[in-house]
Amino acid sequence: MTRIFALLGLLLLFPQAGLSADWAVDPAKSRLGFSSIQTGQPFEGVFKNWSAKISLDPDDLSAASIRVEIDMASVDTSDMQRDSVLPEVEWFDVAHFPKAVFESKNVRLIEGNKYEAEGTLTIRGIGKKVLLPFTLEIDGAVAQAAGGLTLVRTDFGVGQNMWASGQWIGLEVKVTFEIRASTGE
Repeated sequence: MTRIFALLGLLLLFPQAGLSADWAVDPAKSRLGFSSIQTGQPFEGVFKNWSAKISLDPDDLSAASIRVEIDMASVDTSDMQRDSVLPEVEWFDVAHFPKAVFESKNVRLIEGNKYEAEGTLTIRGIGKKVLLPFTLEIDGAVAQAAGGLTLVRTDFGVGQNMWASGQWIGLEVKVTFEIRASTGE
C-alpha cells in the first residue's frame, strides 16, 4: 500500500505533458501576423487581439482540435491610413464580420517536429479549406509552435471593387504565427 501512495505522489509531482492535451496560449509571448505588398513595397501587420483554444496531445492526435478567433478590428500595420481603411467594408468589413476563425480537428505529424493542421479558415463569412503547416516543440508543460500559410485575399472577399486586382495591393498574403502555450501544470 505504501508503494501505491509513493507512486501516486510521484505522478502528481511530475506530470507528463501527454496527460494533458489542453493548452493555454500566452498572448504576451505569442504573435499572429501577416505580410503583403502595397505599391511594390512589402509591409507587415499583426492582429493585436485574438484567442486560441488548443487541445493537442502529440501522442494522440486523433482527439486534436484547434480553434482560433481573430478580432479583425485589432489589425495594426504601423500605418494609420492603412489601419483606418482595413476594417472598412471593402476590406475586412468588421461591421458585418468582426471575427475571422480558423478551426481544425485534423492534425497530422509529418516528421520530427513538423505537423499539418487541415481546417477551415473563415474570413468575411467565406470559409475555405486550408492546410496549415507548423512546427511544435514541447518542453514539459510549455509548448512553442510556429507556422503559417499563404492565401489569396480575394478568395475571402478581402479587397472589393478597385482593390479586387493586385494592382495596388498584392493578392497573396502570408499569414504567420508564433505561439507559446502551457498546460497550466
